[in-house]
Parts: sequence; C-alpha cells; structure tokens
Amino acid sequence: MVNKDSNLKELNREQLLELATLLLARVATLEKQVAQLKQRGEKTVKKTPENSSIPPSQGQKANVAIQAKGQRGGRRGHRGTSRGRVAADEIIACRVEQCQRCGKDLRECQQWVVGRHQVIDLPPLKPIVREAQRYRVTCPQCQCQQTAAYTAGYEKGRRFGPHLEALVLYLHYAHPLSYERVQDIVAAVAGLEISRGALVNGVKRAQQQLQRTAETIHQQVKQAAVVGSDETTARVDGVKYWQWVFQTPQLAYHVMRPSRSAQVLQDVMGAAQPQVWVSDVLSSQMCHPAHNYQICLAHQVRDLQYAIDLHQCQWAQQLQTLFYEAMRFHRQRDPQVVDDDERQRVAYETRLDELLALTPAHADSENLRGRFVKHRPALLFFLQRTDVPPTNNASEQALRNSVIYRKVTGGFRSLWGAELYANLISILETARRQGRSIFAILSAILNGLPVFDTPHSL
Repeated sequence: MVNKDSNLKELNREQLLELATLLLARVATLEKQVAQLKQRGEKTVKKTPENSSIPPSQGQKANVAIQAKGQRGGRRGHRGTSRGRVAADEIIACRVEQCQRCGKDLRECQQWVVGRHQVIDLPPLKPIVREAQRYRVTCPQCQCQQTAAYTAGYEKGRRFGPHLEALVLYLHYAHPLSYERVQDIVAAVAGLEISRGALVNGVKRAQQQLQRTAETIHQQVKQAAVVGSDETTARVDGVKYWQWVFQTPQLAYHVMRPSRSAQVLQDVMGAAQPQVWVSDVLSSQMCHPAHNYQICLAHQVRDLQYAIDLHQCQWAQQLQTLFYEAMRFHRQRDPQVVDDDERQRVAYETRLDELLALTPAHADSENLRGRFVKHRPALLFFLQRTDVPPTNNASEQALRNSVIYRKVTGGFRSLWGAELYANLISILETARRQGRSIFAILSAILNGLPVFDTPHSL
C-alpha cells in the first residue's frame, strides 16, 4: 500500500502504477461530482429573457392574477381625460312633442337646448368608379389626327386607384394580414371583389414610389448625429437573410441583406460619419463609422442578472446597480443644470473604474468584466450627451413589427417582395415616430406627393 507521504523517488514501478491507478480513479470521481454540480446549477438557474439575450417570446410567462375592475375616470391625483366635442356634421333635434301631464301639443312652443350628446359613426362605404375617356381630334389645318393620353393614375392595365391601393398596403403590411383576409375585408366593408392577382399587381406598381420615399429617409439617417442600429433574421426565398435597421428618434431605415457582416454598414452609411453609434456588442456593429459609440446597457444588465442568479455574485450586483442608477439619472436629469450633471457623471465614472479594477470570483462574471474593460468608453458615454440613449431599445422596437410579420407569414417568397417590405416598413415606422397618419402617408406617396422631403429634427 502506498503512503500519501511517501517520496515518489523512493517508489518502485509497481508502487508508481498503484499510485497512478488511485489518482485516475480519484480524478474520475471528482469529474463526476463536478458534472453533477454543474448540471444541478444549470437546472436551478436557466437563462431567461430577464437574465440573458433570449427573445421574450421564448420565455415562460406566468398566469396573471385576475384584478378587480377599477372605477371609470382618471386615477386619483391625475387629471381625467375624455373625448372632446367636435363640430357636428349632422344635428338631430330632440324636441318635446306633447305634455306628459295634460297631453297638450308642444311642437309649436319655443324650446331651448339643454344638453348635447355626440355619436361618431362611419357612413356606408361605397366604391367610386371614375372613368377616363380619351378623345381624338383631326386638325382642320393639316388633317393630322391627335389622340389625348390618359391622365396620370388611369394608365392602361390599372384597375384600382391610389387610395384603395394604400388601404391594401396598410392592411397587408402594417397589421399584417394575408391577401386573402384583405380580400375578405374589402368585400365585406365596401362590397368590392378584388382578385389576389390584382392585389399583388397593385403592390408591385407601388414599388418604385415606395423605394424613392425610403431613399429619402436613408439620406436623412446618414446626416443624423446619433444613429442606432440592430438586425434580425428574415427568410427570403428559402434562404436566411438579415433585416437591418438604422434609426433616429424621428427616422427608421430598413434594408434586407444576405449577410450580417460589417460590409452592410459600409454599404448603407457610405462616407457618412455620425457622432455617436448606438448598438449591441456584435462584432460587425463595432465596425461602425461613428466617432464614438454607446453599447446597449439593457443587454448588459440582463447578462449581469444571470451571474447574480447563478452565483449570487456581489460584483455583478454592484455593477448592475450602478448601471440602473446611471440610466435613471439620465432619464431624470435637467439639461439646464450642467455643473451638477458633470459632478454626477464623474462620480459614476469613478465607481465604474473601481468595480472594473476588481477581479470577480466566478467565470461568468470574469467574462463580463473582460467585455466591459474592452468597451469601457462605451459604457457610460450617454452621460456626456442628453441626445444619446443608454440602451438600443429604440432599434429593437423598430424591428418588433417585422418579427411579428415574419411569424405570421413565415417569410418572403421573392427578393423583390423582401425589398419592398423593407422600403414600406421604413415608411411606416418613420411615420409612426413622427406622429403622422400611416394611411395618409401611404395615400400621399401613391398620389406622387412628397412626404418626408422636409427633415424633422435629427
């Protein structure tokens, strides 16, 4: 039997083999215990949308307790709101006709208005058929026959006007409804039967106008001082594509690309150099053309939460608290008080440097520390400018409707359909951010009117 205190140099071959056998058995036992502990930890703490970048759709949602219905009106301490009275298109006079006591006819007596109540309704929808007639004339001087051309919007092959086509685009893309359901809605509401081919042709006819408008948005995004970007997957003709968004508070420009590489940023931004780039830490996003950048803190606090849940790591808890405090300060700070902002910013920066100088005890936290040290200038850059957000939530919100559309439709059958959708969603999201009517914007575009030529504040 080999003694654990024996000198290895004094052992013979048989004793060394015995010792090696014991050590191998011990290592196997320890590896099994480590695997069991690791498996137990993974079963205890799983990655969720709250502690990682897993999409919210993949998370488990608990049942919400049924709450008692509250009273109508505004909350206590809040001013209530209700629909205001507008100018009436039609007035219905509710006069007293007969005395309820003696039965006398009161219709000829003078009466006074003592109350008003308005009801808003829609008139029955009925299609309007406009017919364009071409005329021909013979010149009395040279006897040459002249034939007038059709007015714009009445070209040969076109069956439906711009307002109807705008409604089809609005229902099919903004809500997103299939062509079959759009057919049912138009038939049920307006009594108009439209074939699926006519719907597709109307969408194709709008492609050039939508592309010109989207390019207008693109040029304004390139001129913006602060640009946020993100991407999500898309399915185009059975191939995996990526839908990219480049956005500001007033603009959103989408493109479809078969790649997630940095080349997309070069193709879209060209020679433009924004002052600040806001994104996640994807390697291609880090090839941004901006002078400075801000990484999304929403992603970072979720990753820190996983280290907190798994290891109860105090370092991760303190850093997460710092990020939350800095983001809350950003939302509540007064742009007029510059001195206080600078003192608070320096305090946050100092606390961050002190935490990054420490070495966490767990591997997950150490990996996060390495990421934060690498991107140290981009962690709290938003404290230097009020127009820089601490998160990239605005980019994710710009892609939310596209994710819903992808799940409803399953993807695009052709590249032209994907590119048309990118142009259209750029217009819809830009209109939403500017507080403008989406349907009115589409109608104006299909009528050939400029809608985004005047830049909003960037």
